[in-house]
Amino acid sequence: MLMNWVEWVGYLGATLVVVSFLAGKNMRLLRTINLLGAIAFTTYGFLLDVNLPIIIPNVFITCIQIYFLFIKKEEKKPAEN
Repeated sequence: MLMNWVEWVGYLGATLVVVSFLAGKNMRLLRTINLLGAIAFTTYGFLLDVNLPIIIPNVFITCIQIYFLFIKKEEKKPAEN
């Protein structure tokens, strides 16, 4: 059975969210990949005729990731001697 393109958007979102946690200590990379996954999931929710249980949490995740990536820069720890 062939999947339609809407299902592929959902799988893309799921893959990006899972892969984001492989970024390890690189928070910027984790947040960037996670942001892309949340955007894909939000799009997927709208493509499923406005599926709010998918849209609502992913809109919040998108806002949080945008805040930390672009508004509040990650605070750097001072170098230890």
